[in-house]
Amino acid sequence: MERKLRALVVDDEDNARILLNKLLEETLLFDEIRLAQSVDSANLELTRFEPDIIFLDIKMPGKDGFAFIQDLPQGYRLKKIVFVTAYDQYAIKAIKNQAFDYLLKPVNRKELKQCLTRFIERKDEETEFIRPVKIVESPERITRIRVNTRTGTLFINPADILFCKAEGNYTSVCTGKKHYLCSMNLGKVAELLPKNGFIRVGRSYIINFEYITMLDRKECSILLMRNGESATIKIPRQHLKDLDII
Repeated sequence: MERKLRALVVDDEDNARILLNKLLEETLLFDEIRLAQSVDSANLELTRFEPDIIFLDIKMPGKDGFAFIQDLPQGYRLKKIVFVTAYDQYAIKAIKNQAFDYLLKPVNRKELKQCLTRFIERKDEETEFIRPVKIVESPERITRIRVNTRTGTLFINPADILFCKAEGNYTSVCTGKKHYLCSMNLGKVAELLPKNGFIRVGRSYIINFEYITMLDRKECSILLMRNGESATIKIPRQHLKDLDII
């Protein structure tokens, strides 16, 4: 029988903890995920259960992620640690501390799944699992969707979409530099997209969760990036609550 994993997420930011917890639950690999908002609360959790993997924020008020490592019992395996931070200058220090992996915020599904795949493969090599656990792909995974345009039909992979914007009874689909005007309203386009991975923001936008790079609450804007292409969109202040999981 395959044993699922136990995880501990340590981050002082509420939204970051909620987001990572959501992404971990989506993989169906975990039967227990505990959340801690500080090094002290994380140490308390370690007295209650033993996680297989720890997702650890680096920059936190008071004791930071490196202080957490220093507090670990002698002989505790640092290969359980995955650093999660918005500051990539910590990468070298993370490597020197021999953490298992390093993820930049905001964490996206693809990089997280790659990290977990490597983690499971290593655990399997060390015979700590009876047999390897495979990441379950969402049954809602779609290769391409079909949308009507004024001149014909567009076949597009949802993974290529940065965002969709309502244009009256039409919808503009943005993949970066390219914009396609579809002769379908935003609601119809939403029905074609996978339920996981896309966020409806008010009546005007559907955003690909995967490519959100920065949310500027002061400017009420979101920066989306994919393969070197980027787009910035303005969000009405009253709809910022739709992005509370970020």
